[in-house]
Amino acid sequence: MSEETKIGKSKVVAANAGSMQIIDEDRIAIGGVITPFFDHRKCLKLYYANIYHRLCINIKTRILSMVDETDLDKFLVGTTPKRFLYKSILDAEIYGNMYTEIAGNEKYKALYHLPALEARIGKEYAIYQMSGFKHTPINAAHLGYDSPSSRFYGEPDYLASINPILINENIDLYNAAFFENGAMPRLAIIFEGSEPSDEQVASITSFIRTSYRGVGNAHKTLILSVPPNIDGTEPKIKIEKLSATEDLSFEKLRGINRDDVVASHGVPPRMVGIVNSGGWGGSGELMGQLHTFNEIHIKPKQELIEEYFASLGVTLRLKPLDVTNFKDDSEVIPALVDKGILTAVEAKNILGWSKNVL
Repeated sequence: MSEETKIGKSKVVAANAGSMQIIDEDRIAIGGVITPFFDHRKCLKLYYANIYHRLCINIKTRILSMVDETDLDKFLVGTTPKRFLYKSILDAEIYGNMYTEIAGNEKYKALYHLPALEARIGKEYAIYQMSGFKHTPINAAHLGYDSPSSRFYGEPDYLASINPILINENIDLYNAAFFENGAMPRLAIIFEGSEPSDEQVASITSFIRTSYRGVGNAHKTLILSVPPNIDGTEPKIKIEKLSATEDLSFEKLRGINRDDVVASHGVPPRMVGIVNSGGWGGSGELMGQLHTFNEIHIKPKQELIEEYFASLGVTLRLKPLDVTNFKDDSEVIPALVDKGILTAVEAKNILGWSKNVL
């Protein structure tokens, strides 16, 4: 049997072999629109809740929106291929889904970015734009990262690390509240065998108000010089801790959660400024991490994105992340800045030249 005959036969089989599976979804909204199995608005909040989570998303988006060759500009109005791709892929990394509105006709076709936060899928795979409680049908295409939880929606890489992100956010909020409420002393002042006089209470109160309130004075130890008791005897004062919790007592937990978040994205820890004390420690550490990251995470997504746009009639070839031309780690960071994958501020943080990544 010739190759052409085999291909022709496979097409006939495919055309006459419809699936008998029942497509069902538990959460069907009014009008047959499918409710995503995870909250998209919470995903947006998470994007702003953790610096490492956001940085990982931004790094992957920058890499995946590097264009080598495309005719996408022929289909765009009021934007560039780089900006269009960045917004679309940012949606894919935050929500696991991206949508493209298709306007016009086959001869004069225009493509518009449809924000994933506003898009919903119907039971027949029709796409709707959500505005409040209103769902408007819209001619659009959809790309979702594979999810075992839904036949309709994709899911982002980090979905399994939502709890670590939220825990670290709560730690930050706890410590912020602790500093904000710095007027509440960490120590209890107990007068043994006597009752404090008004003058003694006034002395302690004055100290707390003037030298203990605010971030700069948070957790300051009380150093007291108080007047004698009413009967003239020296006061016997006992000081006890009210709480053993320290500002940085969550440091280890934060570190574990941070590593879990970065691991869920597959981004090399060194690219977000995390240096493992048990790592190789020599040149080539980031090189090895980049190679794995590229092969396992970047290349498969590039192929998926290129196929998606090919189905829309768009020629798109994304620029490969070539790590073979870097000699050692000293060349990796400057090259990543040159390619637009890292910003100058992020690079300084990784190299230890800046205290915070903004």
